[in-house]
Formats: sequence, C-alpha cells, structure tokens
Amino acid sequence: MKKRFFIFSALLLFVAFCHAQVDTIKLREMSKGPKIVTDRPPQAVYFQIGGSGPLLSANYDRRFSKRLNGAGFTVGLGYWNDYGESIFSIPFSLNYLFGRKSDFVELAAGSTFVSFKSSDWFGDPDNESGFIHHVNLGYRHQPAAGGFFFRGGFSPLFAEGDYETSFYLGFGYNF
Repeated sequence: MKKRFFIFSALLLFVAFCHAQVDTIKLREMSKGPKIVTDRPPQAVYFQIGGSGPLLSANYDRRFSKRLNGAGFTVGLGYWNDYGESIFSIPFSLNYLFGRKSDFVELAAGSTFVSFKSSDWFGDPDNESGFIHHVNLGYRHQPAAGGFFFRGGFSPLFAEGDYETSFYLGFGYNF
C-alpha cells in the first residue's frame, strides 16, 4: 500500500512540475475591411445536435487560410445509445463561408460514416454500416478574436436513394 502511495505521489509531482508549455497566443484580428485576416487559421470545437452527425456529435472546424471567410473543413465524432440501439458516426465536410466580420452564411457538403448496432429480445445482433452524404446550408457566428461559436441551419441527408431533411444546431468555442 505504501509503495502504491509513493509511486502515485511521485507521478503526481512529476506531472505538476513537467507540464507542457501553455499556449498563450490568442486569435487576433490583423486587418479590418471586407476581408478579416487573422494571425493564424481560425479553428473551432463545438457540439452539434442533428445534421451530419446525425444525432449528437463533437466537431473540429478549421479554415484553410488566415481569413475567417472562405474555405475550410469539419471533422467530428458522433455517438448515440438508447435501449440497446447505438449509432456511431464520423462526419466530414468541406465548407465555404460567405460574409464579413463574425456573421456568415455557410455552405458545406460531405459524407458521414455511420455504424448502427441493435439487438432484439433474444440478443441477436443487427449491425449495419454505410455512408450518408449531406449538404449544409446555414448561419454561422464566428468572432474574429475568438470566443463563443454558434451555427445552425438545415442539412438534407442522402443515403442509397433515400432522402431526409435534418436541422442542426451547434455550440462551441472559436480560437
């Protein structure tokens, strides 16, 4: 018992004194006008309900350039479990933002890998997986200096000849 306590204490002290350098660089607006340019490509992390997830997902978004508007990509992980049925998803999309300052119209398209698992009363498993394709059209609030991130809109979903309209809301942090 004493040996475990000593090892745990030593590891705790090691972690406390040897932590990584803290990134204190904040996203800064470098120029004003119709094109807002930042000191590095803007990024965001957010949770989304609905849309390409298709239920709940955690996502990462990044611009390809140092501008807030223009082209970028989003990738995420989604999961839902309810009464013996579970859905796992990996959404990916390319997007383009039209607008100025911190309010944008977002147009995106991509695919989502979805794995569905369920079991019946007798415990027989039913596993399916495949791809859902999506197009997003919505509004995005993404401040130039970082902070609260919001997006919402509608996302038609296409899979094997089927079509379904989904709406989405996302909340997170822009940095």
